[in-house]
Amino acid sequence: MKFSFATIAATGFLATALFALPPSTAGAQDQRQYNNNTQTQHPDYSKNKYYALGNREGYEDYGKKQQRANHNHQYHNDNDRKAHDYGYQQGYQGQRGYHPDSTDRH
Repeated sequence: MKFSFATIAATGFLATALFALPPSTAGAQDQRQYNNNTQTQHPDYSKNKYYALGNREGYEDYGKKQQRANHNHQYHNDNDRKAHDYGYQQGYQGQRGYHPDSTDRH
């Protein structure tokens, strides 16, 4: 249950009030805030060859338990670099292939 405090100053004396929100309201607010902060939308990289390359490299490094220091690739544009980085991070977490909504890592 969430509590909110309010102090009211009126004609020389202070009054403090305690307000309680019902658990369903407080829980819904917490859940919305959690979802907004943790979910990041990514473009569909499923057909990007740099995503696939990054995912493969990341998964190899996941098996070795060591991230590689640098990636020497000739990217065509910034989107290819982002696709590679996103793929690498997913692969390094143990996720093979493009599954943007999946939280299952194995």
